[in-house]
Amino acid sequence: MSRRKLPLWACNSSNHEQMDQKESPSDEPPKRRLRSNFVFPSEEKKEATLRIDYLPFIDYTGAIEYYTTLPDMAFSCNQLMDTLVQQSPTTDQDIPIAFDLEWPFSFKTGPGRTALMQLCATPDRCVLLQVSCLKRLPAALLELLYHPRVVLHGVNIKNDFRKLARDFPEVDADRLIARCVDLGQWYNQLNGSTLRWSLARLVEQVLKQRINKDKKVRMSQWNVLPLSADQKLYAAIDVYIGQQLYLNLAEKQRQQENADTPVPEEGDATVESKIVHQQAADVEKLPLTNSNHNSKQEPVGL
Repeated sequence: MSRRKLPLWACNSSNHEQMDQKESPSDEPPKRRLRSNFVFPSEEKKEATLRIDYLPFIDYTGAIEYYTTLPDMAFSCNQLMDTLVQQSPTTDQDIPIAFDLEWPFSFKTGPGRTALMQLCATPDRCVLLQVSCLKRLPAALLELLYHPRVVLHGVNIKNDFRKLARDFPEVDADRLIARCVDLGQWYNQLNGSTLRWSLARLVEQVLKQRINKDKKVRMSQWNVLPLSADQKLYAAIDVYIGQQLYLNLAEKQRQQENADTPVPEEGDATVESKIVHQQAADVEKLPLTNSNHNSKQEPVGL
């Protein structure tokens, strides 16, 4: 038989008050359950912010070469490779080339096929290849990308290689990724940070300049020919400033390596050499005694 419960008016007043205290909501807000990786606001590392309103926009005045046919693209790639090899005759010297891609994007259908490839090996020349006109990439272009001395670089460049390989199956994305340099990751290694970078933010942080990311140009139809002058300039600036970033980070790495390598002073080396020569001279002047002559004597036969 179940136990009967008394009504509230029949309960003891003290018990009734205790029940009211238990049932009444607390004035304090409920405590939030923290995740294991939660960081209190006072311990969060705040990223240094720049007032980009005062940073100047990038001004590119170099040459922009724009090609839309396969023979012109092949000829340009051969010419570019010959020029770079002549400028860097040392066989073990890397040849950095900024790399980027552009493609149309629709909020209904998503990203379209790769339309434009940008290359920049020197600050005064940018090459734009309208690959949307091609079914296959020219062999000269692939030879340039796969060249053992060429180092392709950019921000989030690995995703560009995967995108290019999806649109052009003859491209080996893994082979390109093995030799590329991600500028954002390189910056983190040099500065001991773990931030995620876009090209615009990295330019603001390193070069103290701004990229004009006009949405009308950035979200334009890159597969519609001919490209406008604004589109060509936008595409050229992306690789031009990428080449400037690479040169800046390479110089910073050289400075760090030189600072970590101790250089012996000339006076210390002179003193050490004099001590060695003096010890050798002292050995030659030693008298030929039994103690130092026994080691050279032939053993006496029995």
